[in-house]
This record gives sequence, C-alpha cells and structure tokens, in this order.
Amino acid sequence: MGSAFKHRKRQRKSNSAGRLLELIAMRHVPQALHVAAVLGIADLISKGAKSSAELAQTTGTDGEILHRVLRTLAAAGVLATDEKERFRLTALGRPLRSEVGDSVRAASILFSGESELEGRLLDCVRTGKTAIELLSGETNWIDYYQKDPARSAVFNAAMTALSNAHYAGVVESYNFRSVRKLVDVGGGHGRLLSMILTAYPKMRGVLFELPHAIEGARKTLDAAGLSDRCEVVSGDFFHSVPEGGDTYMLSRVIHDWADDNATAILKIVRGVLPAKGRLLLFETMIRSEKRLSYPLLSDLNMVIRTGGRERTEAEYRALYKAAGLKMIRAIRTPSPTGMSIIEGKPV
Repeated sequence: MGSAFKHRKRQRKSNSAGRLLELIAMRHVPQALHVAAVLGIADLISKGAKSSAELAQTTGTDGEILHRVLRTLAAAGVLATDEKERFRLTALGRPLRSEVGDSVRAASILFSGESELEGRLLDCVRTGKTAIELLSGETNWIDYYQKDPARSAVFNAAMTALSNAHYAGVVESYNFRSVRKLVDVGGGHGRLLSMILTAYPKMRGVLFELPHAIEGARKTLDAAGLSDRCEVVSGDFFHSVPEGGDTYMLSRVIHDWADDNATAILKIVRGVLPAKGRLLLFETMIRSEKRLSYPLLSDLNMVIRTGGRERTEAEYRALYKAAGLKMIRAIRTPSPTGMSIIEGKPV
C-alpha cells in the first residue's frame, strides 16, 4: 500500500513537471504564428492544401525548417495535414487570412513580433515600469509607436484587426435607440462607431482621435457610407473632447492607462456630458472565473506595453466615482474576449 502511494506521488510530480515544461515551451507557438502571419501562409493555402516545399518556394524560405514550423501549428490546431503531408487551414486558422472580417493577421505580426518587449516582463515586475519605457525611454507608449511610421502602421492595423474579435455581438447587446449624437472618444479607425451608426440610421456620430489615426478613420467611415453622418475631429483627450453629444463612448481606451490618467480622461468627458447624458466604456473586464482567460492575459500585455490594466467591475465603479460619475451597470456581451459595456451617468 505504501509503495503504491509513493509511486503515484512520484508520478504526479513527474506529470506536473512535464506540464510546466510544456507551458514554458508554449512561448514558441506565438513565434510560429508570427512566421505564418508575416509569410501570408493562410492566404496561400486558403483555396487549397499545399506542401511545405511549395510554400517555401513561394515565400523564399527554407523548406525543411518551414515544415517544422507548420507541423507545430498543425499540432496546435491552426493547420491540418492530409495524407500527402500538405497543409490546409482549419476553422481555428482561418482568421490568419488577410481579407476577412475577423482577421487577426496584423495582431499576430505586431504582438508576436515584439519579442524585445515580451522578454522584459520580469524587469517590469522589478521596476514597475513598462517594457517600452525600459527599452526606449519613452514614458508615453503612444509616442513609442508614433515616432516610427512603420511600427505605427503595424500597430494601427493590429488595433483595427483586434476590433473585429472584440466587438463580435457587442452592438446587439446595448439599445442605442434613444441616442441622437454619439461621440466616440479615442475611436481609432472607427470600426465600432461605424458598426453602431450602420445599425442605427437616424443617429449621428463624432469620431475624436489623435491626428495620426484620422486618415484611417475617414477611410473606414467612407467605406461604410457614413461620411455624411459622422464628423471626424482630431485632438488629445487629456486636454479636451468635443461638446454636443448626448452619449459618449470610449472603447478599449481606459485599460491603456493607470488609475490617475484614467480618472483624468473620465473627468474631461464628465465636463462635457449633459445632465441626462450617458458614458459607455467598452472594455475587457476581469470576472470572477478562476481560469486562464483573455482578460488576464491582456492584463499582462498592459503591464508590458502601456502601464494600464484590465479591471474588475468594482475597480471600474471606483474609477467612475473618482471622476464624478455613477456606474449604472456592466453589460456582459457575447464577445470572445470578455468585452463588457460599462454604463455610467453624471452624479
């Protein structure tokens, strides 16, 4: 009896060590996804399976090493192989294509390609600084991306791509029928605002962003046929935001900032919010589930890049109070990334 117990105990320890080693080695999966994204593998096999040799010839890469990368992605469920060892896309891998509504190709190129940042999490923990500050000296992460046009282009493309996943089912989760003029503060390229305006033809909109994103925003609104209903304004939300809206929204903005800056932004919005106006935050919220989830992983991304944080409902309630607002409710949406709509009003 004692011998069998000791054997099972040793086996559990061995299994635990093996599982931890597997988790440690998982760092190579994002790298493999980055390779596939940069080379456009998903686009190349979107209409039919191809061998690693064919793909290597098209992409100008080493066929044997490319095969080893692709078989790892096949084991992860991103790709699949047939009897001739040709690779094809799975349902999981399809968003790696470029020209699809739910594409995450740009996100993989950005995040999996910034290994110089990802490798500094320990330094962030030790210093309380972001990896961007430690690497470049920039205390404002926005400046880090804006100063390099190529980096900025990749970043903006990634944010637009991510919005497709974040906003799945989000517009249907809130009734915008009473909103006459919606001001989107820090609205990026206008993906969410265009979705809402399309769903509510009588609504008018204002997209407010830093100058570098204005051209992309206009393109999004033009493509959706919304230019006549939506004004595009450039500026800095730390200084002012446009007046005249009855509802203001900030989507995935507040999580980029620590509490002091987040409160400052909310106070600026509070200053122009009508007495019966509404503020809507669209944010990935940390819920009570004790499992590995996107919000927890995204929170570490905030540690590394922005100095912000993903928050719980109680933490958002406290932010609202500090800014002179009252949180009314947090609406859970079907978004696969845990997006919630956090509604508030002036006190």
